[in-house]
Amino acid sequence: MKEILNKIRKKKIAICVVGLGYVGLPLCLRMIKRKIKVFGIDSDTKKIEYLKKGKSYISDIKGSELKYFKTNKSRVTTNYDIIKDCEVVIVCLPTPLRDNKPDMSYLENSYKAISKVLTKNKIIILESTVYPGATKYLTKYFSKKYVIGKDIFIGYSPERENPGDKNFSYDKTPKIVSGISRKCKILAKTIYKNFIKKVVLVDSVEIAELSKLLENTYRSVNISLVNEIKIICERLNIDVHKVIEAASTKNFGYQKFVPGPGIGGHCIPIDPLYLSWVSKKHGYDPKFIRAAGEISYFIPKWIVNKITDFFKNKDLKLARVLIIGISYKPNVGDDRESPAFDIMKYFTKKNIKYDFYDPYFNNLRIGRKNKVLLKRINLNQNNIKKYDASIIITDHKKVDYDLIFKNSKFIFDCRARYKKIKRYSEDKKIIYC
Repeated sequence: MKEILNKIRKKKIAICVVGLGYVGLPLCLRMIKRKIKVFGIDSDTKKIEYLKKGKSYISDIKGSELKYFKTNKSRVTTNYDIIKDCEVVIVCLPTPLRDNKPDMSYLENSYKAISKVLTKNKIIILESTVYPGATKYLTKYFSKKYVIGKDIFIGYSPERENPGDKNFSYDKTPKIVSGISRKCKILAKTIYKNFIKKVVLVDSVEIAELSKLLENTYRSVNISLVNEIKIICERLNIDVHKVIEAASTKNFGYQKFVPGPGIGGHCIPIDPLYLSWVSKKHGYDPKFIRAAGEISYFIPKWIVNKITDFFKNKDLKLARVLIIGISYKPNVGDDRESPAFDIMKYFTKKNIKYDFYDPYFNNLRIGRKNKVLLKRINLNQNNIKKYDASIIITDHKKVDYDLIFKNSKFIFDCRARYKKIKRYSEDKKIIYC
C-alpha cells in the first residue's frame, strides 16, 4: 500500500473515468488541470468522437477546454482494456429509476467489464448516486478473485457537481469520501486531495451514500414546500414572492427557496425515491417524502390549469402557446426530468398546441421517447405574436425578455423573471405561476 500511496501523492498515477457525462467530464478536466494523467471510457461513440476532435457536448464546457483529449486521442475510448494502464478507476454512470426501483444495470454492466481487466492494487471509486449498501453490493464482481482492502481497494464519493453554476468550485465545496476498509479510505482520500481543496472522510460508505440522498431530498422537500405555499398564496390573493422576500430577512433558522414549474434534473426528482425505496425495503414507508413528491408532480398540472382557467374566465380562446425554456434549470443545456415535458403533456391532453424556444436546444424529442422532432422556433416579433400566450418555464440569461414582453398577448411567468425587471414586474399581462 505504501508504494501506491506515494505514487498518488506524487501524482504519478493514471486515473480512468468511466462515464463522460455531466459528472465524469468535468471531473476529468479538474484532474487534467492538476497535471494528473487521465483516461476516459464511455459507451456513447458520439461522445468519444467529439472529445477526440476537441468538441464539447455539454453546454457549459467550452471546446477550448478539451485540447487534452484532442492531442491524446487514444485516451478516450469505449474499450475497458484501457484500465490496464491505470491505477485508479472512478465510475460516474447514471442510476435511473424503473418503476420507482433503482436501475443498477449501467453500473452492473460496467463492473462486469472492469472485473475482466482488473489486476491487483487497483482502486475503484464510485461517484454515482446509489442507495445505501450499493457500493458493497457491487464488490461481488471482484470479491471472488480479490480480497477487498488488501488486493484491491474500493471507495465511494458522491458527486456534488452544479451544472450551469460558473461560481461552483471544489476550492469552496467539500467532497465526501469513504471506503470499504481503513486502507480504502486512506487511498480514496489521498486521491481526491490532489484536486479537491477540502476532503471530508466519513466512517462508512453507507454514510456517504445516504448523505447524497439526504442533500437532494432536503432540496426536493423545500422546493415542494415553497410550491405549496405558492398555491396557498394564490387562494389568499397574496404575492408569494413578497412573502418569501420578507421571510428571507431572517438571518437564522431559514433558507430561501423559490417556487417554480416543478423539479427537474437527475438528482432532485430521483434521490428521494431512492431513499424511499431503501426505507421500504427495511420496513418503513416514508410519509413526508411521499407527500413532497406528490406536490412536485402536481405543480405542472396546476400551472396548466391556471393558464387554461385564466383564458376561460376572460372568455378568450387558448389554442397555441409558446414555451420559453426546456432545460430543468437556467443556463444549461440539460433537459433531464425537466418539468417542461410534463407541462407539454398536459397541454396535449387539453388539445392546446405548443412550440418552444430554448437557446440550448435546436430541437427536442416530444416526450423524449417519441421519434417525432419538435424544432425550435426563431424568437422574433412576428413569431411571438402568433401565440395566445408565452410561458416562461426556464429563465435562461440568453433570452430577450424585452422582446417577449413587447410582443406577447399574455405572459405566464413560472420563474418570476419579470419580478426582476421593475418596469414590467406589476404589468397586468404578466401572470406569475
